Amino acid sequence: MMKVKKLTARERRLGRETISVSCESVGLDSAVYHAALRYLFDRPVPEKGGQEWYWDIDEPEFEATPLQWTHIQTVLFANAGNDLAPYSDDQVGMGLNHVMSNNAGDIPHMVNDPTVPLDDAMRMVRALPTLWRDCLGPRLSAAEPSTIGSRSDRLYFVSYMWFDVWPTFWNAKHSPEWQDAMWRVFCEMLAMPFREAQVSALHGIGHEGNYLNRPKELQAHMEAFIRQVKNDDELKTYAQAAARGMVQ
Repeated sequence: MMKVKKLTARERRLGRETISVSCESVGLDSAVYHAALRYLFDRPVPEKGGQEWYWDIDEPEFEATPLQWTHIQTVLFANAGNDLAPYSDDQVGMGLNHVMSNNAGDIPHMVNDPTVPLDDAMRMVRALPTLWRDCLGPRLSAAEPSTIGSRSDRLYFVSYMWFDVWPTFWNAKHSPEWQDAMWRVFCEMLAMPFREAQVSALHGIGHEGNYLNRPKELQAHMEAFIRQVKNDDELKTYAQAAARGMVQ
């Protein structure tokens, strides 16, 4: 397994820039944001065999416009390390699953709504890597190393499957701005010192790489990533498969 390395000066700077995102900076009422946090994460974990709260047909929907949901996600991604600290891994996994998947709701479609300005959408995407840098990466690194894709807990599922089930980029995959933004997301995540962040990015590249519209640049970046992987044959093999678009 790869050893966890310290953040570089550039990574720390990027982290500080993203963390500076706040309710005030995006024009979101902080009361709406904190109500959304409670709605998504302050939930009981179901017993084995039980269903998550969002499958309850009587569960009221959270009242927010597409632009508000975009801002909620922006602030959440940028501040997940602090704002999700009170919640357990299972609670975080449940809430983020509802954010990334359209199985039981429309949250991931909100940013694609035509009423959401492109600048606001791009700000949300720029904040996305910080979800791994400050929250998912550190939390998942605390567990024992495991084979890629083998864990079944909620938090790992969210990290591993995000770019597989997240419909947001798929809905905008022909937009040059979205292509550029997602390319930067994947590059940032591959540069993180967290193996699970790298695996998530590789999984995403394996599924979405063709839509980034930069085949030569992607190939060169993947070759460089593979060369720097040391003492982790599984990760190297997975990266090689992702570069060919052959991941599960």
